[in-house]
Amino acid sequence: MRLTLVSILFGTALGLHHGQPAATSSTNYNNLTVAIVRAPPANWPLPVMNKNWTDVKFDLNQTVVKATHLIKDAADAGANLVVFPELWFPGYPKGIADSISMKDHIKNYFENSLVIDSPQWKTLIAAAKHNQVYVVPAFSHREGDLIYMAQALISPEGKVLLLRHKLRPSGGEREIWSDGTIEDLKVIATPYGRWGLLECWEHFHPAMTFNIQSQKETLHIASWPFTPDEGASNALPFETAEVNVAAGRTYAVNTGAPLVFASVGNVRFIDSSGLDIKVVNASVSFEDVPLVYTSFNTTGLAETAPYDADAEQSWGILGQINAGFPSYIPNVLGKLVPHKNVSISGLLALLG
Repeated sequence: MRLTLVSILFGTALGLHHGQPAATSSTNYNNLTVAIVRAPPANWPLPVMNKNWTDVKFDLNQTVVKATHLIKDAADAGANLVVFPELWFPGYPKGIADSISMKDHIKNYFENSLVIDSPQWKTLIAAAKHNQVYVVPAFSHREGDLIYMAQALISPEGKVLLLRHKLRPSGGEREIWSDGTIEDLKVIATPYGRWGLLECWEHFHPAMTFNIQSQKETLHIASWPFTPDEGASNALPFETAEVNVAAGRTYAVNTGAPLVFASVGNVRFIDSSGLDIKVVNASVSFEDVPLVYTSFNTTGLAETAPYDADAEQSWGILGQINAGFPSYIPNVLGKLVPHKNVSISGLLALLG
């Protein structure tokens, strides 16, 4: 029998009996246990590098159902924070993430993108609240005729502390998802310390990294869509663990904070020196290991100052970069920076 969203909101998938209140036990903010979701969303082709979407439909409802079970399992195992891979809701369209390749799937994908305050969204809020954990869902966010590549930070009280959109979707993604805004690049203060969020190839670009790193993260949450193991012969260069993990390592070193590398498949925790704390390979069974855990000593991190005027990522450094920008390069905005919206109805009409 397929579980419904109503049963998830009020039933045993959240570990609740009817009328059971949320847990009220005191929390030890000196230790943070993080759970990375590495299992795939509903209907996602396996193994990790399988890009055959023939007769496959994206299913947001069943993906949310699966998410609530994973959140409960993580909380039962002692996690305080649960992190999902990029576009896990309803699934990253690997191999077809451009308007031409995705032509036959765009309508289904749009319809299964997550709407804020929808029953599906309220289910995720309820899962965070009733399991008393922070949750970072990464999802395709539908707003009117647009979709965005989104991340959120939901508190154990069910409050949305941050909702952000990928500033500029990468490559062919920008033919489908609309741009975010630079004002979304915020680090959030929590009782465990200061947390920042970015997605995938945002970790390569100073327009995304500099403002986040200047806000003194004590933990960085990085959502990639999927990652094969090193040496995967069927992975394109931009999909490889070699390339993407390198970005994670560099980010951790520049920030001076540990990094949570979430993806479907190969996942890891990276320490502030850029070295692995824990790695689980993509070849490991998702049934056996759907979640990966690591704990951090967070004593005193809540008191971390929100900036450092003497840091490599600071107002002074930004001014130095601006002052030293090569004079022979014209001061023109170019075509990349202006905000781009992609009308899904217009795209469907164009593609026929």
